[in-house]
Amino acid sequence: MNIDKIRLFFLCLAWFSAIMNVIFGQSVFTFGNVGVLSLICFFVLTFRRLKKESNFIILLLLLLAFIILDRIPTFEEFLSGGRFILVFSALLPTMILVRSVSIEVERVKISQNLLKKLPTQISTSGFQIASHFFGSVINTGTFSILSAALPEDCDKDYRKAIAEACLRGMNTSATWSPFFVAFAVGQAFIDKTNSLIAIACGVFIGFLFNLISLPIFAFGSTFKQIKLSLACLSPVVPILSLIMFSVLTVSLIFDFTALSAVVLVMPIMIFIYSVFNFKNISKIYYNSKSWLLNTSDDIIVISIAMLIGHLISRSNTINDYNIFINSSILPAWSFLTLTPLIITLFSFIGIHPIITSTIALSLLSSGQAAIHPALLMQAHLVGWAGGTMSSVASLSTLTCSNLFQVESRQLAFGPNLLTAVIFSLSSGFILSLVNLFL
Repeated sequence: MNIDKIRLFFLCLAWFSAIMNVIFGQSVFTFGNVGVLSLICFFVLTFRRLKKESNFIILLLLLLAFIILDRIPTFEEFLSGGRFILVFSALLPTMILVRSVSIEVERVKISQNLLKKLPTQISTSGFQIASHFFGSVINTGTFSILSAALPEDCDKDYRKAIAEACLRGMNTSATWSPFFVAFAVGQAFIDKTNSLIAIACGVFIGFLFNLISLPIFAFGSTFKQIKLSLACLSPVVPILSLIMFSVLTVSLIFDFTALSAVVLVMPIMIFIYSVFNFKNISKIYYNSKSWLLNTSDDIIVISIAMLIGHLISRSNTINDYNIFINSSILPAWSFLTLTPLIITLFSFIGIHPIITSTIALSLLSSGQAAIHPALLMQAHLVGWAGGTMSSVASLSTLTCSNLFQVESRQLAFGPNLLTAVIFSLSSGFILSLVNLFL
């Protein structure tokens, strides 16, 4: 119990240091160095508690570093990399805090009740749309909210259909939302301007996916019925819009990355909410504390992946791989088709997108001038969305399986499997076509 308190202390100290680092920048090394030291202490106290899946991912990442790096980085390079990844280690705690607050917000509860009252024949469309918009801000926390909106007497087949719809909706919002780990990973390799352009591309890709998939999975849905599903979101649209507007505005005005803006803006908005809803503070605190300790694996995995990606992108050997890619018989635009498909397919066999995306972005972002950076960013996001939509090792699938009481293999190897492949391949093809005209 005491160890957990110490771990939580070091994680919160790293989180605070990351926020200070965002405000004052790299010019003030003290905050960054304190944060790196705190993060290392958190890692040391957590490593023995890691799950087997996390250990496997970390081993693969270390193997990747061993193969690509031509030498062991210096202490200063490690320290610089540590300051670089600090903001990534702050993203998940920030999103956990957002999740803890969201389940207490009255407007969210109203949307839950409206979804519960939807007619059965159009409920899949309602839940897919709801998960797409909720997921854009609270990610996997969406499943906690929407699983509570299921009718109490629903059968297993109904739960499975709704769970699949939620996975399709939530994961495809990764194509445009700056609140996902995927976006944070992409911004480690793609500049801010092109990342924002990628958001616009993602809005189109996400809209197109839902436009096509809703009539397919919600059999016989009409525009009127889909409009009824959208009405369930009316209570929360102002909140979601305000959050998105605030994050993007801060990003543009202060020249922050979207990731830095999320880490800075969300705690401020939550503080303002708490001032006016003081009675909910204790619930928010205890939920955040519990979820922070339970997501230690994700924090460590993303931090190590970003550190290795940072070191690889600045290594000498990256130039050799770039020469190989540039001399490839494949045309440049074809990499936009292959990237999301490869990320998705590797996810199906348990290799997390953070590994394949780190490799792809490290190589293609610095070596293929013929690929537009914004389209490369979007290709990575599409692959991440497709891969996490239907992978037995995906946090999304496992969380959804637990909350909706459906076996994870049924969700991973159901209709969403083919959907993810078609989504990745077709989206990649569209991006390749767009790249031809740029």
